[in-house]
Amino acid sequence: MDSTTITLSILIGCVGGFFGGLFGIGGGIVIIPLLTLVLGSNPHLYQAASLVAAIMVSLGSIPRHIRARAIEWAFAWRTIPISIAAVAFGVAISNRLTDPVLLERIFAAFLLYVAAAELWQRLASTAQKPTEQIVVPLHRTGWKPAAVVGTLMGSLAGMLGVGGGVIAVPLMRVVNGFSLRVTIATSAFMILPTVIAGAIMKFSTLSTVLDSAGNPLTITAALWLAAALAPGAYLGAMVGAAVVHKIPPRHLALAFALLCMALSIRMLGGGR
Repeated sequence: MDSTTITLSILIGCVGGFFGGLFGIGGGIVIIPLLTLVLGSNPHLYQAASLVAAIMVSLGSIPRHIRARAIEWAFAWRTIPISIAAVAFGVAISNRLTDPVLLERIFAAFLLYVAAAELWQRLASTAQKPTEQIVVPLHRTGWKPAAVVGTLMGSLAGMLGVGGGVIAVPLMRVVNGFSLRVTIATSAFMILPTVIAGAIMKFSTLSTVLDSAGNPLTITAALWLAAALAPGAYLGAMVGAAVVHKIPPRHLALAFALLCMALSIRMLGGGR
């Protein structure tokens, strides 16, 4: 890696870490598209490096959420083993998708889904009449919601090289009825063991996949990229996790939706 690539990777790590800490995600939905924009298409390499960066994002944000007492511990401990088991399935699917463009299209389609779900929720909330009774969703922490969230979270983490929080956050809002801050904090904690497992599995199979030029990927290249991303990811996550407890939830939800939409457009080829 030359000095320019290292510098850009550090900056990308900072941006990904900030949004990861802010939204309770691993940062991969930011890091992977930005790496694609700067370095070109190489999704399997970026996934491996992004999973390592996601570990740093989680480590940087968890202490702030613990101090705020925002983590739903009972649900997290039920979900974690399920998500770890699902990671292996996601990695296996990812490695069978030899077309990098297809993988990026799947990623972009999922981001559009997340953006649409959040915007719909914001619009429904705005359209509700002041006299209407607001129905408060149940605070569900049992094994059934844990199975739903853990399975989808782990599968996505392995398949797309992200922390899994990008699906856990909107899912927990619907399935569990958690507040946005509790959702973000709990997701930040749950993604740590998930991305550790995902990174181990991804790196162990990295030599079996090819880059965009048809060359086998190397663990060394992924580790160098991960090392460049990691410091910024950690520091950015610390800042993002502090900010999340200071801004209105509706603004946070809208920002999350707009971020997903912008990144989806980028991954679909806008501006290429």
